[in-house]
Parts: sequence; structure tokens; C-alpha cells
Amino acid sequence: MLEINKKEDIIIPFNKIGEVDWETKTRLIIESIAENWNDDLKEPLGIDAISELESRLGTSLPEGLRLFYQTVGLADIGEQLQSFDEIGWLKNIWAEQPQYGPDFTEEDLVHLPYLVSFSNYLGNGNMFCFHSETKEIYYYDHDSKPYLTKMFEHVDDYLKGCLIFAQSDLFGEAEQDEVERWAEEIVSDLVGEDTVRKWRY
Repeated sequence: MLEINKKEDIIIPFNKIGEVDWETKTRLIIESIAENWNDDLKEPLGIDAISELESRLGTSLPEGLRLFYQTVGLADIGEQLQSFDEIGWLKNIWAEQPQYGPDFTEEDLVHLPYLVSFSNYLGNGNMFCFHSETKEIYYYDHDSKPYLTKMFEHVDDYLKGCLIFAQSDLFGEAEQDEVERWAEEIVSDLVGEDTVRKWRY
């Protein structure tokens, strides 16, 4: 099991999903998280289930997300990847009762028709979505306008950030808040402080 005692122990699992060693590093982190929480590992998802999802959505998944599902399934990455039943068009959540939906800004409405949710941020109502055409990753934040913010060019960067942050729970001799700080410094170096601030705060 992975144990974080110094900043250098934190694993950056990949630059891009699919590269050499990405699976080995990713599995080590995911297996360590599961062991730490005494959870069962998730099964990889077959190409048939993925194709069925894409058919239902009418759009393809980002390539990195598709490969992640095929390799480790809906693994615990510190944030909750939605089940295939939950994944859907963000605009459809409030379609039947728009009066209960957000008062989207003009800027939001440019992006809203294209966004498909795939991850819940800590179960607080905020979600990560991919753009059906560009495959860029957007964040739906129900607390502040604009509600939709482009966060990442590629889903690989989101999953990588989650897997780095999740290692904060694998602290050994180091204090957890110290490991959390190291993880945040690493992710900030990779994706920028503004993105981390929007994401985590």
C-alpha cells in the first residue's frame, strides 16, 4: 500500500491516459485508496456498456475517460464518478421543472446545451461535465455565477488531479494537513492555482 511520508512520495499517475506506465501507477493509487477505506475495487467496464452509454447520450466520451472506465471502472478517485445510469445531459436535470433550476447567465447558456455530467464533486450538488464536441471539462458550481466554468482542456487532467488529491488520505508519518498541502502544491503546478482555487474552495 502506498504511504506518503514526504512530498516526493506523492505519485503523479500520468501526463496522458494511455501512456507507458499510466495503468501501473493509477492502479497503485486506486488499490491503496480502496485498502485504506476497506473498500472493494470496482470492476472495469466493458466496451459494450460504454458503447451503449454513448449511444444513449448521442455523443462519444472523451478518449481518456473511455480508457479509464475500461481499465479501472468507476473507481474511487476521491470524488464520485457517476454511475452510467446517472451520467446525462446537464440541461436535462431541470428540463421538466425549469423553475427549480439555476438562473443561468448568458455566458452559461452558450455552453449548457453541450455539457454531459460524469462526476459529482463530494456530493454537494456541484458536478464535472465534458463538452460533447470539444471534450473539454467544465465545472458546474451551483453556488456562484457564472455557474459553468471551463476547467481543463482534457479529462486526463481532471482525473490526474483527483488521484493526486486522493493521496492526502494515505499519510504515514507525515501529518495529513501537511500531505494535503503537498498535494495541492503539485496539482497547482500542473493545472494552475486559479483552477485549484475554483475547484477546491
